[in-house]
Amino acid sequence: MLDQRWTGHLDTVSVVLKSHDTLVEFLNEIATTRKGADIKLEAVGLHKAITEPAFKFLFCVMYKVLGLMDPPNRMLQAEQTDLMTAVQLIRSASSCIESLRSDAEFAKLWAESIKSSDDAVPTAPKRQRQASKSLQDYIVNESVGQRESNIEQECKRLFFNIIDSILGEMSVRFSERNSQYMSALDALDPGTKNFLDAGKVKPLLDLTNTEMVESQFTVARQFWQTLCTDQDEKMTLVKLLSNYSSVFQAMPVVLTALKHALTFGASTAMCENSFSTLKNVFSEHRRSMLHRRKVHLIKLAFENDLSRKFREEWKELLLRRFHSSKRRLQLY
Repeated sequence: MLDQRWTGHLDTVSVVLKSHDTLVEFLNEIATTRKGADIKLEAVGLHKAITEPAFKFLFCVMYKVLGLMDPPNRMLQAEQTDLMTAVQLIRSASSCIESLRSDAEFAKLWAESIKSSDDAVPTAPKRQRQASKSLQDYIVNESVGQRESNIEQECKRLFFNIIDSILGEMSVRFSERNSQYMSALDALDPGTKNFLDAGKVKPLLDLTNTEMVESQFTVARQFWQTLCTDQDEKMTLVKLLSNYSSVFQAMPVVLTALKHALTFGASTAMCENSFSTLKNVFSEHRRSMLHRRKVHLIKLAFENDLSRKFREEWKELLLRRFHSSKRRLQLY
């Protein structure tokens, strides 16, 4: 479970990438000019870590992946986003991530990561490692403890593992079981060919413990086909329910299914509380303000309101009061 969403990680990675050279210079300055052995030791360790080629490469990879996931993340924040549109965006983003799994994309990211690493501290050459002679008569099918001497090959294996892990996680979260619900919502869209298909709508009705009555869907489908021949205007689900609610009241199961299609949540918070892996973590608290993440939202709202008042309403009043009363405003 991450402490922040994709957007926060994308902003963090973006800032580190853009300020990489500045961070290197700053840490180098601390390691050479500042006093204090602990501070110098920490600065030297951080400087060595961020000047490694693997560090810049991993940040380039995560910036690329998180950038592809940013559009679905922003769309899922909107209340008007329906689940079918969200799933299509996520599938498109997953396809883009899957296209990254190639030697050409790795070479491009590797070249981008080492572009600014030429001035970094060169790594000390290491002696060539040799396998133990006692293993010559055996077939070794696992690592014997030595490290990969070629950093590019090591990063390449890590790159493919990252892509595979992301694709595997996405396929688990949007599995075949969840795809049945997506198909049911698609069958409740008036713009599709399989609108009011009883077989496709059944998983959604089973989810809400609603009994399926196929005869009602047959009548409703015939009514819809007659309605399409009389009107040329594109009909949405909202217009259909608002204009013909009295007709669908005679078919309560169909009316219930249409209402479910309109009220099926697709925000990130709702997704976490429904089919996300996070539903197993603090489920009873994450739906209330007792959870730490949601309590902090209240504090941030108050702080934002106070900051806004200091910038707008209280600014002139505060300065005039200290100026007229011969008081000093101590600034830190």
